[in-house]
Amino acid sequence: MWVAECSNANERGRLVLTQGIFATIGTVAAAWLEFGLLFTTSAANWRFPIAFQGVYILIVTSLVLFLPESPRWLITKDQPEQASSVLSALQGLPISSPTITQEIAQMRASYREEQHQQSTSALFNTSPERPFHRATLAILVAIFGQMCGLNIVTFYSDTILETQLHYSASETRIFSGCMQIWQMLSACLSVLVIDRFGRRKLLLCGAVGMCITQAALAGLMSDLSTSPAAAKAAIFLYFCAMFFFPIGLFLIPFMYAAEIAPLAIRHQVTAIAACANWLFNFLVAEVTPHAMENIGYRYYIVYACINAFAVVVVGFFCPETRGRSLEEMDEVFVRSRGLLDPVRLEKGMPRRAEGEGIGGGDVEKELDVRLEGGS
Repeated sequence: MWVAECSNANERGRLVLTQGIFATIGTVAAAWLEFGLLFTTSAANWRFPIAFQGVYILIVTSLVLFLPESPRWLITKDQPEQASSVLSALQGLPISSPTITQEIAQMRASYREEQHQQSTSALFNTSPERPFHRATLAILVAIFGQMCGLNIVTFYSDTILETQLHYSASETRIFSGCMQIWQMLSACLSVLVIDRFGRRKLLLCGAVGMCITQAALAGLMSDLSTSPAAAKAAIFLYFCAMFFFPIGLFLIPFMYAAEIAPLAIRHQVTAIAACANWLFNFLVAEVTPHAMENIGYRYYIVYACINAFAVVVVGFFCPETRGRSLEEMDEVFVRSRGLLDPVRLEKGMPRRAEGEGIGGGDVEKELDVRLEGGS
């Protein structure tokens, strides 16, 4: 959320997804560390991996202390001067720059309009700002990120490769390490395409790809006893899953929640969406061993169906946010009158130049006219 609030519309996607590259570097390190410790029988086999995580925690905690508050948060605290200063530093422009002045005016105008609407700050309210509608979309997209079925591979690839596909312990860990490297490379690709193709197309690509992958895995896993080649094909499909997930379902759900949420409750929406994401992460981790034992290959069909449902939800209900300021997304939902309206309205709404106000002129004066008119 912090990165989304501190970025302009043309760079926001790349900056947020760059975080994914570093996250996948961590999973690569973990996978190959596990491979190395496979040959250790001492207590370091489990103590070192747990302790090693503390190094990264200390680094992140130390650096967070130097981060400024986001300009949009400062606007909500009635600190426009500090917001201008932070935005100026982030964009490398003089504080008196017309771009800085217009962006701050647009943030203030959007926040004032939210405050003008009754009960805007209530998460479950159905006011014209549509906070409940937006929160529901954010939470659903976050859940789809975990319920695509990728964590069957991430958490249990070693177990599946050894017990079901009959590879050796060292071979399974080499395969797992290679899959994590492939996921990291795919995350790099996502950074290059996110602001070219947009959020909707990549979410749809990820969901469609995972749907096909899970359906194909169900077919292969049902035929392992009679077709030895199915085990090799399953490895290929695991690599496919490691491609589609970082392309569309890894960090985009977190970013999307911040992009569509109203400023007044953005912190609540993003927090609830993240909570839902990790709760379903826990659910997959706990359910998978029992599901594999009891329903076998049919478990993959469950995720194929969930991904198909995700395609429908994203296709019909989730508007594109690429190249839109967070304030423009507010306008998309304010103008909507039904669940299907945001997608249609976003497609028909002209894109503003970076730093341009609501109507391309004096943002706050235009807002005053709209508020007086009861819009």
